[in-house]
Amino acid sequence: MRTRDFSACEPPQAHVGSMFLGQNEYRTPQAMAGQLLRWPPLARRLKSSQGYLWHRSYLRFPRGIGLIVCFDSRESLMEFAKTPEHHAIMHWLVGTDADSESHSADASRAPAKAGFIRILEADPVGYANGAWRADRPDLQMIRRWEAQRAEDIPPGTLPAALRRTVTGVGALRRTVRSMLPGPLGR
Repeated sequence: MRTRDFSACEPPQAHVGSMFLGQNEYRTPQAMAGQLLRWPPLARRLKSSQGYLWHRSYLRFPRGIGLIVCFDSRESLMEFAKTPEHHAIMHWLVGTDADSESHSADASRAPAKAGFIRILEADPVGYANGAWRADRPDLQMIRRWEAQRAEDIPPGTLPAALRRTVTGVGALRRTVRSMLPGPLGR
């Protein structure tokens, strides 16, 4: 049910205040391997940082490595960004000398040829259900839809152009299953 209290939720992701989403595209497979060799010290610092909750890395074929990191607040995320381990890997990625004051990248030395970072903030209001509800362990459907913002459109009132793009749960389920390996994909 709609709540601001996620204290009963077990998954760390339910307690996110701020999320880092980023990815780098590497020039070569060797550069990707260099990232993997530099990751352990950064991961240790990340996991020991105040406010750290959870992270996952992802691969974007053929030469992209991405990272999703959840912190309890934007302040905690920004404090991690100031650590020496984070600075070292950022200097390596863009080809600058970590010991100099220069911030000009040398593209010929940079293992990354592109990258992005997005910082996402959690809305304080969300939904929790069943055993993860802080007020009582009821598992139930939401009885009445409530707008989160003034511009929100209630269900069932989607514009005709948008309604035509909806193909239904069955089509979505078939599409997802077709992408799954083995018995899950049947």
